[in-house]
Amino acid sequence: MKKTLILLFVITSSILPQNFLEYNELDERINELTFNEEYDSALNLCDSLIQIDKLNSKYYFYYFGADALKLHAQINHSPLNDRDSVKEALVEISINKLEQTLDKLEDIEETPKNRFYMAGLYGYYSRYAGLNGSWWAAYRNGMRSVDMFEEIIEEYPECYDAYLYPGVFKYYADRLSGVTGFLASILGVSGDRAEGIKEMKLAVEKGKVVFSQATLMMLEVFAFMEGDGYASLTYFEAFIEMYPRNQRIKNWYVNTMLNLGLAKKASKLFEGESADMLDDFVKAKYYFLTNNNPASLEFSRSAFEDNPPTWRGIIEYTKYLYVYNNWLMSNEEAVNKRKLQLNENYKKKFYLDSTYASESKYVYKLRSLAAMAKSETFYQLLEKVPDFRGKEFEGEFYYIQGVFLFQQEKFGEAEPYFIKSKKSSNWRSKINSLGYLLNIYLATDTTKEKAEELIEEIEDSDYQRLIFRSNDLEKKYNL
Repeated sequence: MKKTLILLFVITSSILPQNFLEYNELDERINELTFNEEYDSALNLCDSLIQIDKLNSKYYFYYFGADALKLHAQINHSPLNDRDSVKEALVEISINKLEQTLDKLEDIEETPKNRFYMAGLYGYYSRYAGLNGSWWAAYRNGMRSVDMFEEIIEEYPECYDAYLYPGVFKYYADRLSGVTGFLASILGVSGDRAEGIKEMKLAVEKGKVVFSQATLMMLEVFAFMEGDGYASLTYFEAFIEMYPRNQRIKNWYVNTMLNLGLAKKASKLFEGESADMLDDFVKAKYYFLTNNNPASLEFSRSAFEDNPPTWRGIIEYTKYLYVYNNWLMSNEEAVNKRKLQLNENYKKKFYLDSTYASESKYVYKLRSLAAMAKSETFYQLLEKVPDFRGKEFEGEFYYIQGVFLFQQEKFGEAEPYFIKSKKSSNWRSKINSLGYLLNIYLATDTTKEKAEELIEEIEDSDYQRLIFRSNDLEKKYNL
């Protein structure tokens, strides 16, 4: 009996240290405030806790987590013309605060918990420095953070929260180029995209303290860095389920669905409180895609305001929607007034619309039916195909059919449509078609010849997001 008790004690003592991070109701409350964009409340709560326990590294970790997200929000909501100066000023304030904190905590006891949270603080320093283009400081502090986390992982491999930042660093180091890539090589940083994604996923699936950060990072990786909107949806949905009041993520989620042509899936967020959280640019796109032109027109007016708080590409696209909606509704005066304010890309696009009017309107209607998953009407319209004179519209015609079939997981039927649409003279249609073929060849089995051909076309496109994702295809087919 005595031997049994000793054995149980040894087993228990070897297991318990693996789970040295606590996650209690107070931690949950701080994260709830932070990731629902109630940044000031989160910061005030952290401040009050720091006043009680001035050397508790955990509360500083949460404080700068909220501070970093608040900083991003302030930058994103600042006028485009002033964004760089706003960013520089805000980052300087945050770095000064963080340097004072690191000095204050320099001599705290090196417990596993303190090592974890200090590693996180150096990670935030790296993030701030990167925002201002201070790449040397970013990599120096980033490597210090990674080294500390990897020491923790070596001692406590079941501390899954510790895998997040090394995963992030490995992923982004693999995506670097130019000056940043050069500095990384000097510091001996070797990136590994696949390993980075694997470690970030581990933090999502088994982490507790950094689960929210890890989910946010994964949706950013897939939606932005990888350009794989479908893969990002799972992470958007997991995040929004936990933090339904996060306006930025909810708008990003809807915008991603609309870019994928999933208007029917997005429609549930245009009801109740969620609809009030969506911005005019997302609403303009949704109502355009669902063929509600008067509503789309109304919301697209925001694109012509002074310094709207969103990205330039979204503004330019929404200006085009305003012109196109007016054109469909025969508002010639409004069209003539605003088409001059389109950028060169959209001026060319609208010129093709007006030159090949019947083809443009046909493709628009077909896209709307596909986006709302109206199969019967969609196939009826396919029986009335116009004689395409504008080759760009013919490419869109094939592309829409490919997407419609892909979303029903009819990959074999979708493939020939993307093979046709990738020949489009429209660069975006070509890139999107190559992306869908990549998804199909990863989800199903094809010949090595087809896989090699696709990889060559992706490399010729010089589109980095697809080039990095094509590594998965190389591994699958041993190319």
